[in-house]
Amino acid sequence: MPELPEVESIKRALEPKIKGKVIRKVAILSSKNFIGDETSVVGRKITNINRFGKVLVIKLVNPLTRKPVNYLNIHFKLSGQMLYSKKVDNAIFANKIPFTKGKKMPANTTRVIISFSDGSGIFFNDLRKFGWIKVSKKPLSPKGVDVLSKNFTSKLLTDITGKTRKPIKVLLMDQDLITGIGNIYANDSLFLARIHPQRPANSLTANEIKKLHSAIISEIKKGVHDKGSSGADEAFILPDGSKGRHQRRFLVYQREGEKCPRCGHVIKRIKHNGRSSFLCQNCQVSA
Repeated sequence: MPELPEVESIKRALEPKIKGKVIRKVAILSSKNFIGDETSVVGRKITNINRFGKVLVIKLVNPLTRKPVNYLNIHFKLSGQMLYSKKVDNAIFANKIPFTKGKKMPANTTRVIISFSDGSGIFFNDLRKFGWIKVSKKPLSPKGVDVLSKNFTSKLLTDITGKTRKPIKVLLMDQDLITGIGNIYANDSLFLARIHPQRPANSLTANEIKKLHSAIISEIKKGVHDKGSSGADEAFILPDGSKGRHQRRFLVYQREGEKCPRCGHVIKRIKHNGRSSFLCQNCQVSA
């Protein structure tokens, strides 16, 4: 699932390509993946692209009045992808696109195609059809505090963890509290802070919370610098079809059976709350 660094990387790559362009046509190949009236965005100009947690938000205006009209909100969920091509009617990429049979778009996983007036366009792919594009009058931002915002402080993390005995990893991934962290960055942040993922949140000490806050910021920023993570399933790709690089720097995530980079013990995988957690049971304090 694309997390904050992946969505931020898509935003940074896509913005210079589509900002200022006018939407000519929206082709919906799967109604499940597009919510709203597609005709309401046709003829509208893209003036801005933002990211709120894991949600990409494209601002549209009437090119004549310059007034805000509506927004395209995009959530990639588990397997969503956004590809850009200068030639929407003949889109061929340098790399084979994951889950498809080749390099050409549209493909078997393409759910929505947005064409621009200059002949370029974007393809929204989603193997599992959980992702969505929604039209709205206001940006659809998550409830939680974005981990790259100034509001994500050590004090905030202290307040959140002190109120519950939920496992700390589960808490970190609750988008209604903190937004942007998923399985990848939760695993590696907890390893960096030496905290077991199943620790009750309210058992963390002040020093552990401080270390965890620092670890989260560090790992998220590394992910952004590396243009996201294309993990074992290779679901995440950038708009040009290339892969992110952060998987090369995973600390424990998807490293089951390998040696801990800190102490040399074997990295284990455990299951809880329906998700896999990767950890070093020697380094990460369980109580």
